[in-house]
Amino acid sequence: MQVNGNPRRLKSSFLYLEVEAKISFWGSEAIFVDKLLGLVATLIYAFGMNSNKSTTRILPNNPKDLQSIDLSSGVTFLGQGALEISVFPRLSQEIVSDSNFKASLVHWELSTWFEERLGGIPLQYMHLRLAVDLPLVCQACLQPFMESIDSDRDYILFDTEEEAEAWDFDEENQDAEDALVASETFNLMDAIEDELLLSLPLVAKHGPGACRPEDLEKVAKKLKKGSEEIIIQKPNPFAILEKLKKQ
Repeated sequence: MQVNGNPRRLKSSFLYLEVEAKISFWGSEAIFVDKLLGLVATLIYAFGMNSNKSTTRILPNNPKDLQSIDLSSGVTFLGQGALEISVFPRLSQEIVSDSNFKASLVHWELSTWFEERLGGIPLQYMHLRLAVDLPLVCQACLQPFMESIDSDRDYILFDTEEEAEAWDFDEENQDAEDALVASETFNLMDAIEDELLLSLPLVAKHGPGACRPEDLEKVAKKLKKGSEEIIIQKPNPFAILEKLKKQ
């Protein structure tokens, strides 16, 4: 049979069926290879992430070691301990020096983990809990007292400061309260001290009714005496006028 002067090959011919079978085979094979490569890449990525996440490093209770932690290594961390208040110089300046009131050790607990995100790389989280008793000065009676601080926070760790600042916690509906940068030399000592400083009360005071009446009375007398000693000398307008006349 001819079509437009050219011979037409019947679909039932052996040659047509052979060519069609080869095209179909190579087409399906290409799809299969593409899917296989995608599966292999996924398995390699998953294996790498799981192998990292399955490795947990235990942090020592040593200030020097806690000053440089590689949070960008892809492994998880776990640690706890108690540190002297003297290793936190900024926090030490906020407490009162009194022989009857001593700061307790700073108790810390840390753990990091990864959580999968739909359509994105896993997010790294850090949980940090702190507890310490600090001697402060009550601003009502001016007497020292012990303030108990217990901080319990979760953080999301990012690779850069730009990512941390751009993260919208409300939009992403995350449970974490803050963001930090997971550097190769993350300073946990600074993070602990920053969190404790932020946890200090804005105005240090005894609990309701805990101030002694005699101490409150002493403070009231000092304030009254101080106000009486403040003398405001107003210039005499006539004296100023007299000086102007003499000029």
